Formats: sequence, C-alpha cells, structure tokens
Amino acid sequence: MKNKRKLALLALVAAPSLIYTAPTSASAADITGKVKTAYIYDNTYYYNANVANVVRLISNINDTTASFQTTLETASKAYDALTVTEQEYVTNYSTLSNYKQTKVAYRKLADQIEEKLASVESTSVNYYQNVMETRDWYNTLNAAQKTFVSAASQRILTSYIAPNTSIDKVVNKIRLLNSSRITFHQDVADARAELNALRKFTNASLPVGVEQLLLDAEQLVVKDKEAAKEVENAIADLSPKTSTAQDVQAVKTAFEALTPVQQQLVPNVWTLVDFVNGKYKLPTKGNGTKTPILSDTAAVPGKITAMTRNKNTYTAKINVADSEISTERFVLTTKSNMTVIIPPLGTLLNEDTGVMEIQITRNLNRITFKATLNKKPVEFEADMEIIIDNLSPNASIVRTFDLGDQEPADYIVEGNRHFIQTTTSGSFQIVR
Repeated sequence: MKNKRKLALLALVAAPSLIYTAPTSASAADITGKVKTAYIYDNTYYYNANVANVVRLISNINDTTASFQTTLETASKAYDALTVTEQEYVTNYSTLSNYKQTKVAYRKLADQIEEKLASVESTSVNYYQNVMETRDWYNTLNAAQKTFVSAASQRILTSYIAPNTSIDKVVNKIRLLNSSRITFHQDVADARAELNALRKFTNASLPVGVEQLLLDAEQLVVKDKEAAKEVENAIADLSPKTSTAQDVQAVKTAFEALTPVQQQLVPNVWTLVDFVNGKYKLPTKGNGTKTPILSDTAAVPGKITAMTRNKNTYTAKINVADSEISTERFVLTTKSNMTVIIPPLGTLLNEDTGVMEIQITRNLNRITFKATLNKKPVEFEADMEIIIDNLSPNASIVRTFDLGDQEPADYIVEGNRHFIQTTTSGSFQIVR
C-alpha cells in the first residue's frame, strides 16, 4: 500500500501541469470574496498569496483621497518585492503604472502652487493678495493633490493672514505720489495693490479726496502710456527707404517732448538713435518729402483771426510748410477776453510740415493751452503769448501740472492786462 502512495506522488511530480491553472484576467472585482487561483510552480513550492496581495493593494488605491500617496507607495513596494515570474501574474499592473504617472502630475501641480506662493516676499505689500490668490487655487485641489503641497505651505494657505499695511500707510503712499519721479508708474501700482489688500481685510475708509488722488494718478499713467505709444509707433514707421531726415527729426522732437517717465516707456528708442546717428542713408528732402495737406481756413500771419468757439474752447489752424514761412506773427482772438499770439513760424523748432492746431480753454480761473503739429506738441524759440484782459493788477498766474503741482508762470502785467509767456503748451491758474 505504501508503494502505491509513493507511485502516485511521483506521478504528480513528474506531471506538474496537472495542477497548474493558467492565469485568468483577474480584476479588482475578482479579489473580493474568494480570490481566483493563479498557481505558479518553481520546482519547489506552489503558491499564489503574494500575487493576490499585490492585486488587492493596487485595487485599493484612490487618487482623490488623502491616502493616495501611502497606498500607492505600499502597492509599489509590494509589487517590486515580487519575483519576475510573479510580476507577470499581476493582472492590474497597468492601473499601478497609471497611478505613478498621476503622482508625477500631482507633484508638478504642487510645485507650481509653491512657486507662486514663494514669488512674493512676505514683507511685500502684495504678499497678502498673492496668498489669497494662491489659496483660491489650492482650494480647487482634491484631497490627494493637497498632500503633495509641503506642510509649511499648507500652514500658510489654511491659516489666518492679515495684509502688511494700514490706512495710514496707504494714505501716506498715495499722497506722496509724484508724476515726475521715474518710479511713478510702479509707485501708483504699489499704492493700488496696497489699498486693494487693505480692503480685502477690512472695510477701510480713506480721508476725503485721497482716493481721487490715486484715481487721477492712474489716469495719468494711462495718458503716459498713450503718449509713449504714439512715439513708439512713429519710430516703427521710420524706414531707411522712404523716411527723410526731416521725418527723423520730427520723431526725435516728439520723443524729446515726452517726460522722462514717458520716455522710459518707449521700447524702440534705440531704433530712433540709429536713425539720428546716421546709421542709414536716407532719401534727400527733394525726393522723399511728402506734400503736406494744408487747411483752407488757416490763420494768416500778420492779420487778426477770430478763433472758432465750441462751448469754453476756442480753436484755430496755422499752415506749416516751406511756402508758409514768414516773419509775421499770428494774432488769434476770442470772445472771452483772451488773445493768443503765435510767433513767426521761423522760430518753430519742430521740423515738420502740416497743420498746426491751436486750442485754448477757459473754465473760470483755469486756462488750458495746447499747440500741436500733426498731433505732436510744438515748441518755439520765441514766446507764445496768451493775453488776458480785465484782470486786477494784483492777480497772479501759476502754471499747474497733473496731480496739482504748481510753479510760478512767466507773465507780465500792463494795466488790467496780463501777458502769459510760454514756448510750449501748458495749463495755468489765475490767482485773484
């Protein structure tokens, strides 16, 4: 009887295929309840526990929960511990591989959030706003994604934070805005950012007129950019083939008429420098000069011309061309006790041709005067004069600038007439 049992055992060893079951396409669902058998024979043992355990660990991974990293690492280590033969029987390995790619994507997303959070120093006035923006982004993440953000960053993004400012700081910063400073545009942006940060934190109320100062400064920034953009476009229009020296001079004059703050906003100024320095051989004036389009209703030098009125604004036109140059002045009159004297065109510094626009506006004691040629400010060697009648001899006149800055104007008094003298456009205030 013992010999029969021994022969039966030898028969099984000689024919292992009799107890080998080919692996089936097991899924996560197959692991619930009784595990499907995947027997492996390696000449010594019969087993399936290791493979079944890895399949179960992979099926337990969820890439939206806070345990994602832990369960993924556990499954990965268990899979790596299998033999090469065992790994072939892990039927959901592609799922594990996909989760590893998901981990890489989550890590990149977390890095981007950390970079944004660190992009502004904690002492900056923009720090509070940056944290709020980063926090809004962080709150869109699922629980698994949040675990990839460092603990230090999570503390900042989930804790209370106050802005690095106060009402007094904001008010002082706004009141110190100066349009003549090179940093004016950045100062305005910083003041606005600080005010926004303060209002996110509290319903701050500024003293009367302070916020209007900021709004005026922001409007001036817009005007600076518009003025710089016009010169930028004029420079871009210069061409070595069609532009003359006169064209280059006109653009140069326009650039020099900009304020230092506006000049730094012109990105292609070095192109203008190349033209001015003679890098290109330009067409001669005779070959390249365009015939200017002149006005039929322009003022005549040496004669009195009534300016056209539209509400409080008076306008007049003066033709500027080689044929129009004379030694006579232009006398422009209004019905508001004002007369404008334009000096002879021979004293005009702008080397351009076309129609000069003269505009003067009076609102009570404020006078705004503009003189432009082809929409660019003009400048004379001699003084233009604005004559104001029926003023008290004791009245004085100041030149005003944006944001309310003032300086004494050049003027003389003869009886009840004041003569404002200026070579450029400007705004003036009568102080009675």
